[in-house]
Amino acid sequence: MNTISKPQTRLIEQCINYLETEYEHIYGKQNLEYIELIHPIATLTLESIAHCDARYHNLEHTVQVVLVGQKILYGKHLCGEPISPREWFHFIVSLLCHDIGYLKGICRQDQPEQHIFVTGVNDSKVTFPPQSTGASLTPYHVDRGKLFVKEKFSDYPLIDQEKIQLNIELTRFPVPKDNLYQDTLQFPGLTRAADLIGQLADPAYLSKLPALFSEFEEVGSNKALGYTSPKDLRAGYPKFYWQGVSLYLKHGIRYLEVSQSGQAILENLYNNRSVVEKELAHYYNYGNNYFSWLFGWLKKTH
Repeated sequence: MNTISKPQTRLIEQCINYLETEYEHIYGKQNLEYIELIHPIATLTLESIAHCDARYHNLEHTVQVVLVGQKILYGKHLCGEPISPREWFHFIVSLLCHDIGYLKGICRQDQPEQHIFVTGVNDSKVTFPPQSTGASLTPYHVDRGKLFVKEKFSDYPLIDQEKIQLNIELTRFPVPKDNLYQDTLQFPGLTRAADLIGQLADPAYLSKLPALFSEFEEVGSNKALGYTSPKDLRAGYPKFYWQGVSLYLKHGIRYLEVSQSGQAILENLYNNRSVVEKELAHYYNYGNNYFSWLFGWLKKTH
């Protein structure tokens, strides 16, 4: 793998320092074995995903999800709902690993030189064209992330792989109809909330939509969704928010509302949505006025 850039290195260091500071703020010197373990795990996962060539699901996205997730935990703590150091640890590791499956070569049986990758289900593999990016692994990234957890952390006695795998499982999207995926309050449901809010509350999210569109294009999602350009993806954002994800954010939002830093995240979330809603309102109002004028003019001329 190529060496990661200095800005990426700084971002990783800042993220890890933030996690260590937040842990100490909540727990003091309690159960230091967890914070001592988070450093090498965060370094491993973040430095790995820094090499991902998917245009949107990259290091920056993962860090944003981790930071939002930590703020959700802090809000839960402020609400008087205790979180043990062990629960904190497994939640944060889940966020660090939630999109690791986009990285080509991260699983033991991957053969990136031959463009062959495991799906994470049984022993099945898929082959992609040489020009494919990590976005081609979108349909498999959740299962690959769970496989990564099993392969990398099986020798860590402090780590409950199944807890992390369940948390990652609930980031599967579109959300399956099964009862398992309807959770919004427990740690698996909050993992999904952190993932979605981390994406949608990114101050630069709207400017990153072309990158997301290119990922969708690589796996054929744009055609299925009716998108022909990044502008279509942008215009569909309010509908996606209200009909696709808002139901799954309610407890994550509740926990963010109780801290000033959490409120700042929500302000970004609502601002992104509001910008597009205003654009659409302006477009349709202008269109309606224009067609009303045109219809009136046609009546006068006939």
